[in-house]
Parts: sequence; C-alpha cells; structure tokens
Amino acid sequence: MELKWLEDFLAVTGRGNFSRAAEARNVTQPAFSRRLKALEMWVGVPLLDRSSYPITLTPAGALFLPVAERVVRDLRAGRDEVRQASTSGDRTIKFAMPHSLAVGFFPKWWQAINTPSTGMTAKVMADNFHDCVEMLLHGACHLLLCYRNDAVPNPLSTSGCPVIAIDSDQLVAVSAPDADGEPIYHFRSNSTSRVPFLNYAPDAFLGKVTASLLNEAAPRLNLDLRYESAFAEAVLAHTLLGAGLAWLPRSLIAADLKERRLVLAGEKLPEAELKICLYRAAQTSSPGVEDLWKAAKDLSKIKRSDAGVT
Repeated sequence: MELKWLEDFLAVTGRGNFSRAAEARNVTQPAFSRRLKALEMWVGVPLLDRSSYPITLTPAGALFLPVAERVVRDLRAGRDEVRQASTSGDRTIKFAMPHSLAVGFFPKWWQAINTPSTGMTAKVMADNFHDCVEMLLHGACHLLLCYRNDAVPNPLSTSGCPVIAIDSDQLVAVSAPDADGEPIYHFRSNSTSRVPFLNYAPDAFLGKVTASLLNEAAPRLNLDLRYESAFAEAVLAHTLLGAGLAWLPRSLIAADLKERRLVLAGEKLPEAELKICLYRAAQTSSPGVEDLWKAAKDLSKIKRSDAGVT
C-alpha cells in the first residue's frame, strides 16, 4: 500500500475522469491507471466502474471511499503535527531541485544568501522535475528550486504554492572546440550535412524546452540525434568529449565556456530563456524557512535593481 494510491483514488472519485484526475495529480494517464489498478489489487476487488461516464464507484468502492478519506486525512494531520514539533527552530532547510541547478546554480546562490548571521544548513535532494514537484506537494522538502519556461506547462500554477523568480538562465547551443578553438560542430547556411546532436529525454523539462526551441527555429536545423539522457550533466559530459552539439544551461557550463572547453556553436542559433524559480509549500513553515524566504526575496530585489528591472 502506498499513500499516493489512496490520493489517486480520491482524485478520480472527485473528478469522475481519468485524464483530469491524472493531470491534477501531475502524472501521466497510463501511470495513473496503473496505480489505481495496484490499489484495487491490494484491496482485492474492483473499486471503480470503468464502463460508465463519468466513472462511478462500485459498491465496494463506495464502502472504501470514507476509509480512504479518513486514512489520508489522519496521516497528513499526523505528519504535519510531527514535523511542526520537530522542526520548530530547526535551521536545516530541505531543497528539491534538478541536478543541473544543484551543480551549476545553487552553490553560488546559497553562498550569497546564507550569511554567517543566518547560520542555516542546506539539505539538497536532486532529482527530475516531476519528482521534485511531488516532494514539494507532499511535504518531503521545504523549498523547490527549478527552471520555468513559457513553452512548458507549469504543474504548480494551481497549487497555491508561493513562488519567487530569483534569477534567470539561458539554454545555448555549444560544441567542443577544434585545435583552432572553433566549434567542431556548427551550422553553415549552405551545408546539407547533418550535425551530430546530443539531447535530453523527451519527457525531461529541458527536453521539452529544447523541442519547442527547435520546432520554432527557422530555417529548420538539420540535426542527427546521437545521444539522449534525462540529465543535463550526462549531456554535458558527452559534449565535452566532442560527441556532438547540445543546448545546455549557461549556469551549468559557465566554467567550461570561460576555460574554452566548450564554445558557442553559432551566433544565429536559437536560445531559450529560463527563469530560475523558488517555490515553497503553501502551508505554514518553520522559522528557518520563513527567514530564508525573506532573504531570498531581498536578494531577488537586489538582483532586479542591479539589472535595472523594477
């Protein structure tokens, strides 16, 4: 038994539709259906009548519904009570974030915001974007640091979670250099040869941003996919080895660009703007989280002021 199975069951009973419930739970419909099947296997009988529209409960499902509601409610209340008791005055802040931000952006930002007077400790949990969102919504972390881009739907837009846009980044096309310091892989307007391309998994956040970027590119770029990974660090490693061209976040490759281990693959290639956002849980947080949230707001205002943004 997993708590998320019960939460899925409550979501579909409240909406009567698999696709809307799966969207509300921030999971694909096939995965959502598999989890409901797993719950029914655990109970031992069908709980949902899938032959009707909207979906209705079987007699067993109607009996099980108040049990599921009570278990979820009591578990959440007990969890919140225990956390509140154990974290009051705690200065350890739990962050969830993608690996690329954990490596490229977070260390400098944390050093700037965690002054000696605050004395906070960061506990970083690096994972894919979907699981980071799940951690925030289920209380497994205090704060979520993530990229946002207008081309990708935001699963947190209706969550009620407060957000601060703390910085910005760019997704840029880069290549390893040749012996003359020029990009090994770059585009020539009169060339018909395909360029080796290193990309992200289609369901990864940066994969969706890159797909949108390439779909809007004019003229269309002649790319030959040679490697694919959900993690920007893996794409970066292959780019450094000269395996192909890739779109990578500037914050992740800042040192590589400075030391000329990577070079821009062309001035006319499309780039994507990335917002770096900090989300917090909607419920009341510990004093340490409140202090950090205020410090993050203050630092964000300073950055906007320095950039001439009001």
